[in-house]
Amino acid sequence: MQNRKRLSILLALVVLVGTSIAVAAFMIPSAAELLVLAMETTETITDGHAIAEFEVDTPEQDGTGTLEVWGKLDVGPNGEPGFRMQVLNADEPEMVGITAVSDGTQFWLYNPTENKVLTATFEEMKARAEAEAEARAENGDFDHDSFKDEFSFEGFPSDFDPESFEKPETPEEAVAMLLEYFTADRTGNEDVGSSSAYTIRLVPIPEMMPDEVRAAGGYVNVWIRRNDTAFLGVEYAEGSLGSGKAVATTLELNDGVDESLFTFEIPAGAEVVNAAELEMPEHAEFAAMPDDYVALTPSDLPADAALDEELSIRGAAVQRYTLAEGGSFSVAQGPAGAAPNSFGGDAGETVTVRGVEGVMFADAENGRSLLTWVENDVTFWIGGDLTSEQALAIAESLQ
Repeated sequence: MQNRKRLSILLALVVLVGTSIAVAAFMIPSAAELLVLAMETTETITDGHAIAEFEVDTPEQDGTGTLEVWGKLDVGPNGEPGFRMQVLNADEPEMVGITAVSDGTQFWLYNPTENKVLTATFEEMKARAEAEAEARAENGDFDHDSFKDEFSFEGFPSDFDPESFEKPETPEEAVAMLLEYFTADRTGNEDVGSSSAYTIRLVPIPEMMPDEVRAAGGYVNVWIRRNDTAFLGVEYAEGSLGSGKAVATTLELNDGVDESLFTFEIPAGAEVVNAAELEMPEHAEFAAMPDDYVALTPSDLPADAALDEELSIRGAAVQRYTLAEGGSFSVAQGPAGAAPNSFGGDAGETVTVRGVEGVMFADAENGRSLLTWVENDVTFWIGGDLTSEQALAIAESLQ
């Protein structure tokens, strides 16, 4: 009898513990729910102050530093936001003290090392941009259809019309749209400064990304403060492009910000430059290949590869192939610079391809790669859901 009573108590405890665990698990918000809550919190912010630490590590440069930032809505005459940002410390001494300020209608960028202030009103910058666009259109330098083709990819088609784009109206809609391009998972909790934060990892969905992004790999980490679901930081990590991180170790929201922070007094003797009058850098021009040029085609392809379309982008002939499992890759050839490489010369591995030197960028873990080389004054680019061995095999089979 006593044994039966003990067994009943034990079973009751097991059920109670199991139920508690199930209820607790049900109450913990998912990654998607946390993102929605964070966006809802963002919508309530009217002013803020933050101290943020940043890290950058790319083939071209790396460094760390600390920024202090203030921001407030409804500073300008028509409700424009104001902000102030100052570099407190950095690996590069010349960056320390750089200050950016806006009162909603005008901005100032001050470099104390050079004692120079770059300034303009937003209306001046808008007028300058419109004049530049009109001039390029009149000179035939801007081809809208080519521009759309150049930046098209699966999930963002070349016939995309920004005016007809349905912008998300709620945090739920915004997160749903984000999850069309990324998977989102909770990865735990972490202390950030004096705050405890949820951590979320966003991983790009390969078939929804352009070839270079797929080849670069990597993922995005997001920090969300636990006590008020405010965004604390973001990081791009483990990619061929390098990494970057910015996290707020101090974040104060809706505590009031002095509007005098959004004005700027030009230091005595400083050089003042109107940003709207600066000469813009020349836009790169890409000459088309000769009319008699015949694009090479690969004879050694993955077994499930099928030619999807052939395009002309920035003067280059581009062949796009699809794969049975939803992946894709491209083979491009054209004038120098037509097949862009945004990875930096030191980010890849030097390889020999077709008897010349090329550069391979590989993400072996996810089966993605990008191969570029120049042969007889023609730039070649092969990239997408390919292993480095497959990319080299395709290159060697071009004929």
